[in-house]
Amino acid sequence: MLRILITGFIFSMILLFSSCKHDVSDIDQLPEMSFSQDILPVFQTGCAISGCHDAQTSKGGKIYDSYDNIMRSVTPGNPDKSKAYTAMINILQPMPPDKPIAEEDRVKIRLWILQGANNN
Repeated sequence: MLRILITGFIFSMILLFSSCKHDVSDIDQLPEMSFSQDILPVFQTGCAISGCHDAQTSKGGKIYDSYDNIMRSVTPGNPDKSKAYTAMINILQPMPPDKPIAEEDRVKIRLWILQGANNN
């Protein structure tokens, strides 16, 4: 019985991991995100203007009011290593805490980072 359970578990894991692939070429088919039009407004209203990450308060030493300041917390091409993004998607303590960034905006930011986090 134990052998059947282990075999079933292994088979389930193989199916799970084989179905969870990330194809970078799919990114090319998505619309290009514009920093000035799509990304900066999200950071300004959700992070900087909210009084947390502006020049006066700079909570956690982070200021999200310009491309250069935002890039201090972004790893181009890798949203999972970008603190600005991972803080937004943190399930236990999403940022900002009073009104988390909308899912649509988080998707835009993730895509922008995957596309290289360009200043466009």
